[in-house]
Amino acid sequence: MSETPVSTLENPSARRTFAVVDGNSLMHRAFHAVPPTMNAPDGRPTNAVFGFLNMFLKMIDAFHPDGVAVAFDRGKPRVRMEMLPQYKAQRPPMDPDLRQQFPMIKELLGAISVPILEAEGWEGDDILGTVARAGEQAGCDMYLITGDRDMYQLTTDHVRVVGTKKGLSDVQIMTPESVEDLYHGITPELVPDFYGLKGDSSDNIPGVPGIGPKKASALIAQYGSLDEVIAHADEVKGKMGENLRAHIDDALVSRRVATIQTNAPVELDFEGTHFPAFDARAVSDALGKLGIMAMQNRFLALIDGEGSVVDEPSTLEVPQILRAAAATGEGMAEALAELDRALSQGEWLGVCVDDDKESGALFGLTHTLWAATSQAVVAIEEPDGSGACPVATDGFDCSRGVIAGCLTRLLLEGKVASPDIKALLHELSPADSSKPQALDPLAVPVEGLFDTVVAAYLLDSVRSSFDDAYLADTYLHVALPLAAGADDAPSGAPAAAALSAVVARGVVEPLSNALESAGAEPVFSQIEMPLVSVLAAMERTGMLVDPERLAAMSEKLSGEIDELASRIRGLAGDDSFNIASPMQLSHILFDVMGLPTKGLKKTQRGYYSTNARVLEELARDYEIVRLILEYREKTKIKSTYLDTLGPLAQSYGDGRVHTTYNQTITATGRLSSSNPNLQNIPTRSELGHTVKTAFSAGEGAVFVAVDYSQIELRLLAHLSGDEHLIRAFNEGEDFHAETAARVFGVPVDQVTRELRSRAKAVNFGIVYGQQAYGLSQSLDIPMAEAREMIDRYFEAYPGVRTYLDNTVTEAKRNGYAETLFGRRRPIPELKMRNPAQRSFGERTAMNHPMQGTAADIIKIAMVRVARRLRDEGFRARMILQVHDELDFECPVDEVDRLVAMVRETMEGVVELSVPLIAEASCGETWADAK
Repeated sequence: MSETPVSTLENPSARRTFAVVDGNSLMHRAFHAVPPTMNAPDGRPTNAVFGFLNMFLKMIDAFHPDGVAVAFDRGKPRVRMEMLPQYKAQRPPMDPDLRQQFPMIKELLGAISVPILEAEGWEGDDILGTVARAGEQAGCDMYLITGDRDMYQLTTDHVRVVGTKKGLSDVQIMTPESVEDLYHGITPELVPDFYGLKGDSSDNIPGVPGIGPKKASALIAQYGSLDEVIAHADEVKGKMGENLRAHIDDALVSRRVATIQTNAPVELDFEGTHFPAFDARAVSDALGKLGIMAMQNRFLALIDGEGSVVDEPSTLEVPQILRAAAATGEGMAEALAELDRALSQGEWLGVCVDDDKESGALFGLTHTLWAATSQAVVAIEEPDGSGACPVATDGFDCSRGVIAGCLTRLLLEGKVASPDIKALLHELSPADSSKPQALDPLAVPVEGLFDTVVAAYLLDSVRSSFDDAYLADTYLHVALPLAAGADDAPSGAPAAAALSAVVARGVVEPLSNALESAGAEPVFSQIEMPLVSVLAAMERTGMLVDPERLAAMSEKLSGEIDELASRIRGLAGDDSFNIASPMQLSHILFDVMGLPTKGLKKTQRGYYSTNARVLEELARDYEIVRLILEYREKTKIKSTYLDTLGPLAQSYGDGRVHTTYNQTITATGRLSSSNPNLQNIPTRSELGHTVKTAFSAGEGAVFVAVDYSQIELRLLAHLSGDEHLIRAFNEGEDFHAETAARVFGVPVDQVTRELRSRAKAVNFGIVYGQQAYGLSQSLDIPMAEAREMIDRYFEAYPGVRTYLDNTVTEAKRNGYAETLFGRRRPIPELKMRNPAQRSFGERTAMNHPMQGTAADIIKIAMVRVARRLRDEGFRARMILQVHDELDFECPVDEVDRLVAMVRETMEGVVELSVPLIAEASCGETWADAK
């Protein structure tokens, strides 16, 4: 941290060391040094608090002070404003995200028993000056931690100013000698004279116009002080002399304002103040409340071993483990009795199921059910394929196996928390529909389910991981112990799944409180949790695909790919280069063939990028690039779908493909699909259409697709309240044609296909926050023309402009954007300095209310449709969700009834100021239906 080793400073053993921190200075520097991506569990920003604590701990490590205090400004700087009314008047208001972190840091300082010094009307500078002189007189060595250079005037043999330069770690320790060296002869006591001449624009201290640091230090070096400079003002020649003589009063006032006061009404008990002197539990609780547990061990290390031993462990406590073996019945009665007790008392249980497939496992290939209660962790081990338990299992139907019996009762009668509820449902309703189902996921009461990862995701949807360590750290304020099998894990360490169960049970209450505080509880309980069972059922149903057709398509495409490769290599004049290698392709296109590189950027490895955007630009003029794009599309379709889907379907006993739906991946709230990703098959390309011909509904059934029509545009109309947009939808007009007429100033009946296409691009571009550059690229038109189109759009729909501007303003103020149903998306980019990142944040803020609300609506529709399919006795099954579309396998004789029910349900999810329209189509294959 320090440029000057502490050991070189005068610090006789008889003198105590005190550090006094300028709280306002460090909080401002921390706020701008740490990216605004950190938040407490309740959503409050914590980047400044984190940065402050980081600097604080580095200061402790560097100087090992016996005592610490922190000074803060309080109220307006009345003391200096009386000297200079315009003092700091030009400074903008404090950022709201920073302002709300001051009470947080003060609460934390209280938790670590650090005195806070402040006085109404006084600045932290003067409090530091007052305490510095008092400490020096009390026989202490003082370190003043600040970012203000005018504090250098306080340096003496026993007062050091630790100046932060850049960020939080680059500092310099100022002594009288280093101050004089820095300012070319200006000693600490002359620093106010120096500021009297040069002024300080950051504080609105005028000084003398035209006199900067170099001239100020030269004048003082020549005459000895500001008073002597003024006395010899007539000797100073030129414009500088004129300014000096005309601004003598300004110089004197500026010196007075720049002089640090040492008589602030504050006191510090140097004898009674010690550091560290805090309680471990208080620190853990305070850090945990703000979700800054990464700092916990660093603070606890300060007191551990120094007489203040940590009273409570900082790692997760695991209750006693009650082990039961289904094969022998050993321990089963006690384990089941504990589960029965927890159920009867209405406890939340943390539940996980894992496999032990290691050769040395006690029971061979086993399943283990882990259930954490308030008293114990129940572990029921059962060999795969086991039947009934050989001992009595009162209250549990174990005819299909002990784990199935226990889990069924827990889900039907209990309150189950888990990091993956869907995985538990699949234990009883396997994804492979050829395997027997012990429990229909839709029969499980949703009010008894709590998916901890889904809950954590709703509180921070831009985060990519919500593992046990994160949940324990953020919501329980403890670290996870090492699990069995981990490096350096002690003998008898609990299994990872046991820890998962304990964490899941423990975080229910804090997560529930956080969801309530963030207004996210309705989204969790009414949208996301009911959806889990629906997704489990859809994953089990899967989709029927024809492996033979896929194989034939792959073989045909393989020949086309080979032909394309031959043509590309022929045009390149190189019959051996790897077309799939970006480096080799870049060499061929730009070095060998000399294609233009203007405006292109090189990758970190030093070659020009050949990404899709670059190639699409070049494809307009170069045949080889067009062929390369075609080659890429065909090889991707072949490897991702044609060569994968058939073998995947054949790996299941039912011969179907079973995608996995992910609820916690996208920041918008949309579902994603994986293994395989069935949402990403190209919808507009001929190849994508061809892939979909391999999906069918089976004999006697058809494929039915129902999707929302222009849902995001309809939501824009509703949310913006723009009367023209609303009227266009309510009157049932061709919305894109209507927009074209308004934007291009022609009657609707004269709108050409090209004008309608352009209007459509603008309509959807506005929803996604697209700017002129993006529109110019998508339509291949000049920037000026794209900008004019957008301007005309906002003239035609003025309510939209107002709404989008207000949405961005609200997002900047709150730190997030919100859907109609209360789903929040944090947007830290809005606070970032990089213009491109801020621009992304603004587009995100504009888009989230529409895209996120559309995601909420389709999820609600899925839940309601699934319930009606079950309750109304349909044989049709919901098999796929792709953004705004729901797909079904439907017997031919049910099509009309199904379409009517699904449309009614989808259109009735929410009442908008414009109609919510769902459109249906059907066919023998997925391709035919769409």
